[in-house]
Formats: sequence, structure tokens, C-alpha cells
Amino acid sequence: MQLKHFFQLVRWKNLVLIALMQFLIKFYFFVPFESYNSLSYSSFCLFVFTTITITASGYIINDLIDLKVDLINKPKKMIIQKHLSVLNAKKAYFSLLFIGLICGVGLSIIIKKPFYSLIFITIILLLFIYSKFLKGKLLVGNLFVSLLLSFSILILLIFDFTPPENYLKWSSYHIIHKLIVFYAFCTFLLNLIREIIKDIEDVNGDSSQNLNTYPVVYGKESAKKLALIISVFTAFFFLFIIFKQLRANSTALLYSLISVCIPLLYFCVKLYSSKTKLEYSYLSKILKIIILIGVLSIPLISNYFINAI
Repeated sequence: MQLKHFFQLVRWKNLVLIALMQFLIKFYFFVPFESYNSLSYSSFCLFVFTTITITASGYIINDLIDLKVDLINKPKKMIIQKHLSVLNAKKAYFSLLFIGLICGVGLSIIIKKPFYSLIFITIILLLFIYSKFLKGKLLVGNLFVSLLLSFSILILLIFDFTPPENYLKWSSYHIIHKLIVFYAFCTFLLNLIREIIKDIEDVNGDSSQNLNTYPVVYGKESAKKLALIISVFTAFFFLFIIFKQLRANSTALLYSLISVCIPLLYFCVKLYSSKTKLEYSYLSKILKIIILIGVLSIPLISNYFINAI
């Protein structure tokens, strides 16, 4: 197996995005606000490594279970069977699973909270349950995987964010808490839209395997309308929050409008007129770019709120 095929299998771009998001939150929200961090820099690196390792294992088990569906939906993009045997894919899955679990348990012991190991064990089980039982369920799989992705942000509040003892710092604590919840919620909404779009792309393969995704049950047009409704809601939600919270800072306001809101409105327009699988694939890529741009806004937003306190 070539290394590039392994990285394609574990969706290395998604892993980099998750790691980038966690590092930016750590160094632009936690550190500058002088919050009480539970993790040292070395422990935080171990935490990020554990997160992306377990996530990578989740991508592999998902592809292993979806072999028949992927033969129809994306035969040219398949890694398992084409570049990697099923046996080697299983070995990679269990290796990453073992490494992630050991690192997670070790991290929990290092920070003297061994029961936190249960969080990583639960995530591993949930990733398997999603791939095996929930992915083809009507909207359940879409909601489930979107919640798991947003949890990669919220988990920072559990591991690396301790409430301050000094009541004078509670104001900054609540600001950071709200910001992280906001980013997690936005990530959830954008990924939910993307999951519905991907289901529209994969409707033929999903239908052949009797998977009850939304497009299979109600049709592609109905699924498109659902994705459009959520997209319009997300766009107006962004606009409301941006004008409410950032109107005093023209730089942050302008960046948010140009980099996030306008692309999202463009996405809504393109979604309304999309018909082909190629067009839906293009929309999926746009959403990934919007998520990336949103993540890259963390330093700017952090600077704004630091100056505001």
C-alpha cells in the first residue's frame, strides 16, 4: 500500500481540518483569555493526536462496511480492493483503534481523570454503530455524524477548559464557552447540509442496497428542498449573529460577510438550480471550503473579543 492511498483512505484533509480547529481554539481562545487550562502543551498535542487517530479509524470502518455501496456510488475513488486489500484495511483499522485507545487512556491518566477514558471508548463505539447500523437510516445517520463532528469542538470544554476560581474572570469564561458552542453549532449545521447533499449524490448506490436515506425514501427533489431550507436558515442565523455581535468591529464584520455569508448565499442559489451528481459534488466542496474559512476566522474573532473585555 502506498502512503498516499492510506492518507486518502483516512480522509487526511478532514483530519487536518479537525486538528487545525482544535489548535486554533486552544491558542486563540483558551491561552489569550487566561482560562484555566487542564492540558499542558504536550498533553494537548496527545489529545489532538488521539482525536484524529480515532476519527481516522472511523473513516476506515465506514469504507469497509460500505464496500458494495461505494462500488456503485464512487468506483473511481475507492481505495479498499482497488489499492488496498480488505485484510490490510482491517489491520489499519484495528491498529489505529488500538493506538487511539491507548493514547486516550494514557491522556486521561496523565491529567488524573481516568474516567475520561470512557469518552474515547464511547466515541469508538458510536463510530462503529453509525457505520454499521445508522448510516442508512432516515436522517438519523446525517444527524448522528454531524453531532459527532461538532463534538470534536465541544470535547475541548471537557478536557481543556476549567471554570476559574476567581469570580472576576467568569465573564471571559462565559464568552469563550458561548463562542465554542457557536462554532460547534455552525459546524453541525453545515455538515448536516453536506451529509444530505452527499446522500443525494449517492442515491443510486444507496437505493440498490436498500438504505433508507432521505433521497431514497422521499426523492432527490424533496431532499434538495430540505437541504435548501436548512441552508437558508443557517445563512440568516449567521447574518443575525454577525450583525449582533460584530457590528462594532468593521474588520471582523466584513471578513464574516465576504468569507462566510456571501459564499453560503451563493451555495443556496446554486443548490436551488442543481440537478446533476456533478453539481451536487461541487456544492459539497463549497461547503467544505466554507467550513475551512469559518475555522480560519477564529484568530480574528478571538482578537475582537479580547479587546472587548
